[in-house]
Amino acid sequence: MTARRIAFRVILLLALGTSAALLLEGLVRVFQPQILPHDVPDLWVPDAAIGWRRQPNKHVVANAGERDVDVCTNALGDRVECGAPARTDCAKRVLVVGDSYVEALSVPFEETAWSRLEHDNGACTDVAGVGAYYLSQYVAQTRERLRAPGAHYDLVIVSLYVGNDLTDDPEKLPKPQDVQRRPVRLFPAGFSENQLKDWFFPWNQWLKAHSEAYVATRFAIRRWMDPGDVGIYGVPEALRRSELTPALLDGTTRGLREIGEEAHRHGTRCLVVVVPHRSQALDPDGSVLLRGFPQLKGDVDMDLTSRELVPRLRAVPEIDRVVDLLPPLRARADPELWGTADAHLSPKGHEVWFEALRDPVRELLAAPPLPAGG
Repeated sequence: MTARRIAFRVILLLALGTSAALLLEGLVRVFQPQILPHDVPDLWVPDAAIGWRRQPNKHVVANAGERDVDVCTNALGDRVECGAPARTDCAKRVLVVGDSYVEALSVPFEETAWSRLEHDNGACTDVAGVGAYYLSQYVAQTRERLRAPGAHYDLVIVSLYVGNDLTDDPEKLPKPQDVQRRPVRLFPAGFSENQLKDWFFPWNQWLKAHSEAYVATRFAIRRWMDPGDVGIYGVPEALRRSELTPALLDGTTRGLREIGEEAHRHGTRCLVVVVPHRSQALDPDGSVLLRGFPQLKGDVDMDLTSRELVPRLRAVPEIDRVVDLLPPLRARADPELWGTADAHLSPKGHEVWFEALRDPVRELLAAPPLPAGG
C-alpha cells in the first residue's frame, strides 16, 4: 500500500507539473510571444591547427534570438551573400578577421558593415571572422590566409572586441573543439561547474528552440541577475583599472603588431577596429553599472580602453589605422544598435560600424601599394 501511495503521488505530481508547464507555455505564446532561437552547430568543424573553423559551402538558417538569418559560406568558409555569384572583378581585395561580431549571425549579410563596405568601395571582401575566436586565432588565421598560394590582399581589417579579446598570451591557441555541440547525458559526468554546464548545455539548447515559456523565463532571470546591465559574463576586465593590467595591454598590442607585421610582409596594409563593450556606449558615466556593482566604485572606468589601449595601437608602425568604434556608438547612444536577446551589434549597429570605417578604408585602399617585405 505504501509503494502504491508513493507511485500515485509521483504520478500526480508529474501530471500537475506537466499541466502547469503546458498552461504557462500557452499563456506566454498568447500574451507574450517569444522568438525561439536555434543553433547551427554544423556551421563549424573542429580543426587541429586553429581550434575550429567554419565549414565551406554551407547554407544554414541561424537564429540567435532576434530573427532567422540565412548564413552561407564559400569554398574558403568565408561568409557570403546567399545565392550571389562569386565576383571576378576584384581590382582590390580586403580580408576581415575577428570573432562573432564579424560573423554577425543575427544580421542578414546584405546589412552587415562588410557588405556595405564592399558596395561602397568596390573591393572584394573576404569575411573570415569566426564565432568565439580569440586574438591568437586572428593571428594564426591572418598568417594562413596571407601565405596561401596565389593570395593577395590590399587591406586586412582586424576587429578587436574589448569584452573578451584582450590577452596576455596572443600565441596560445585553443585545443580542437566543437562549437555549439555537447554530448547528451542523462546525468552529469561530475559536479564541478564546468561538468554541470556541459551536461545542461544540450538540454538548454533544446528548451530554447522549443519552449517560449523557457525563453521568457530565462531572459527574465538573466535581467534579474544583471543589475548593472553588463551582460551574462559580468563586468569585463577592460572596464576595470585593477584588471586592465600592463600584461594584458602588452599582450594584446603584441598580437595585433604580429598581424600588422605579417600584413606588411605581404605588401598589405592593416586596419584595427576596436569594438567597445555595449555598456561603454549606453552607460558612459558608469552609473547603471555601479548601481549593480557598488563595490567597484573607484575601479570602473568606461573610457579605459580608449585612453590606455587605443593610443598603444596607434603607436605601432605596422598598424596603418586604428578606428575606435566607441565615439560613434556613444554619439548615437541607442539600445537598438545592439540586439535584445543577442547582445551583438544589430543591423543598425552595423550601419554605424560601416560609417566609421568607410573613409579610413577608402583612404587605405587608395594609398600607394606597400612593397612586399615591409
